[in-house]
Amino acid sequence: MPATNHRSTSDVLLALVREFAGERISIQDIINGLGERSFGFVLLLFGLLSAVAPPGVATFTAMPLMFFGLQMLAGYATPWLPDFIAKRDMTRGDLQKTLERGVPIMQRIERFCRPRYLFLIGSTGERLLGLLVFVLAVVIALPGPLTNGPPGLAIAFMSIAIIERDGLLVLAGVLASCVALYLGYLGLHLFIDHVVPAAWEFLVSTWALIVGGA
Repeated sequence: MPATNHRSTSDVLLALVREFAGERISIQDIINGLGERSFGFVLLLFGLLSAVAPPGVATFTAMPLMFFGLQMLAGYATPWLPDFIAKRDMTRGDLQKTLERGVPIMQRIERFCRPRYLFLIGSTGERLLGLLVFVLAVVIALPGPLTNGPPGLAIAFMSIAIIERDGLLVLAGVLASCVALYLGYLGLHLFIDHVVPAAWEFLVSTWALIVGGA
């Protein structure tokens, strides 16, 4: 069997972080390190971060995803971020640990990846995927249970398909995104119906105590 130099998505992303020289790594460092393949990889990175991050932190990780989704929709060849986002950094060790948590999931997906149905990831297909990524990122930024995990995993799933040029897997990712959007809707509905009224009641009662004790 002929030798192959193909490296899996998870290997490339982990190697970038492990081999980075500094103790802190910025979003721009990641984009620069990945070069022309960076769109798929940054979607994977922030999709995974969004999936495992607490709701408040997930709002931050959703911001780059919104930018990337709109840029894909506009037909950008490589991702761009404004400085106030691009220069945000994190410790290399923490980022590596987060990625390592997602590696088993990535490896299971990668086993089924191969280039096929390329018409689904042509220029028009990638623009439509950009719109879907943007919508999923908006859901991630919203408060509530299930608003960050399922959409983040759906983005990570589709990003591997984009990197590996697997149109069939992209289609599966779109279906997974529909499920993630529905779960996000349920989580937001739960937050509005139960958490918001309880928080409002607490604030009102606290204010009444403060005013009454004044």
